[in-house]
Amino acid sequence: MKYVTIFHANLNYAYLEPHKYEQTIRASYETIIDTFREKCPDARYTFEASGYTIEQIAKLTPDVLKKLKKAIKSGQCEFMGAPYAHPIMANIPEEDGRWSCEFAQRTYEKYLGFRAESFWNPECTWMQYVPRAFRAAGAKYLTLDFESYMNCNDKDYSWVERNRTHDIGWGGHIPWYDLDPDCKFLHQPFRDVVPGLDGMCRSDRLIGKYVGYFLGRLPLEEFVENVRHWSGTKDKGATIIIADDAEYCGTTGYFFVKHYRDYSRSFSVDPNAADKLERMAKAVSELGQMITFKEACQMEPVEEPFFVEDRYAWHRTRADAWAGTPEARAWDPILSDIRKDYRANVQPIVESPGHPEFKKLVDKYWFHLTNSANSDGRWPPPPALTCDFNRQWVLDEIEKTRKTLKQLKRKIKDIPLPPPPPEQLEERDWVYGYPFTDKDPYDVARLNNYELQHAIYFFHKMVDSKDPAKKEEGKTNLRRVFDELDRRGMKGVRPPTIR
Repeated sequence: MKYVTIFHANLNYAYLEPHKYEQTIRASYETIIDTFREKCPDARYTFEASGYTIEQIAKLTPDVLKKLKKAIKSGQCEFMGAPYAHPIMANIPEEDGRWSCEFAQRTYEKYLGFRAESFWNPECTWMQYVPRAFRAAGAKYLTLDFESYMNCNDKDYSWVERNRTHDIGWGGHIPWYDLDPDCKFLHQPFRDVVPGLDGMCRSDRLIGKYVGYFLGRLPLEEFVENVRHWSGTKDKGATIIIADDAEYCGTTGYFFVKHYRDYSRSFSVDPNAADKLERMAKAVSELGQMITFKEACQMEPVEEPFFVEDRYAWHRTRADAWAGTPEARAWDPILSDIRKDYRANVQPIVESPGHPEFKKLVDKYWFHLTNSANSDGRWPPPPALTCDFNRQWVLDEIEKTRKTLKQLKRKIKDIPLPPPPPEQLEERDWVYGYPFTDKDPYDVARLNNYELQHAIYFFHKMVDSKDPAKKEEGKTNLRRVFDELDRRGMKGVRPPTIR
């Protein structure tokens, strides 16, 4: 078995204030880079950082940035990107998500010299458009969530583990399904989450142990035994054993705020982190080779298409956990109104091909708008309190968005809005007309369950056509869709037209 570690670096973190940035960079990020280089040179790892985080590293600790670049160039470290200011992707429109990833990519180009291929999806929240937003910014590999996948695709598993509430923000105490450690979805990647974007699952069955070990609450032997257990017996593929906050390797992170409401102990330095990391990496390396996330994603994939229902998130909860905090409820309607105003009154002019002179201001608008969606200014939920700094950071970004929108409006005040495009009436009575997939809808085995259900309507539209040839084409392919549903254990009564 091969093993993947992803260290998630986020200086936008809740309760991580600027006066602790350099301390955290050196105690955590530099410790990770130095320890792997000096003590575990044969172990490969993945270091992930948002655009904002890389920018702050470059500004405050250019020597650490130099070390990171050297580690990447050596091949020991894979760099993984993330949306610029850590928004919850399922809680913002696809267009916003794409821009946030694009701003991160521009930051990586500036400071690292390349655009990232692998990307971190914050909290693994899901809408069907989320992977498209990453792909549009150039991502080729994406972090996925095992528990979300299983709850949406395995009926026996989901009967035990599915979180049936929308008001429990962490599902860690929900019963665990008695899972076979050889489950292929733990160890093999998915191809074409959307065409051109592959991914692999992280699981809470492994990830939570990382925090416990570095905080001294779990002996190394138990950490390694858990890794050994979930490696299974087939020695096929890879297992992601760390995909969590890098800050816990070197500091206390957000742990004492989260569990004890002790705001005085956030991001306190652990002087023993390097020794802990060295011992852990060497112990894991005795079980198998440590590789990068990209390497794992390039291994033999499962045949099944990846599918997760809208609004799912890691920790067996939903994106609603982040959308339901007092700050989110207060600010998200404001941002929605700003978006509507821009789309209706400004975007048709300033983003049209004939007006490149507005590009700088357009970028500025999208930069501040997408930063306004930062999750940590909205977190944690009650009864805990959000950090004054994180909250004010978001409020400042909202105000900068408003000011930029006003600037744009002043610039275009004498330019009339272009006429709306004429309505295109579809004369072909067999066309479904709803864009539900980027895949070939006739290749039903590759469609995920969301796409497959839409395919029923796609082909039903043909069945209802007045064109005899299209009617027969629809019936033939509708039978193929229902055959595929049967194969997936979703057998139901077929419509009269194809019985």
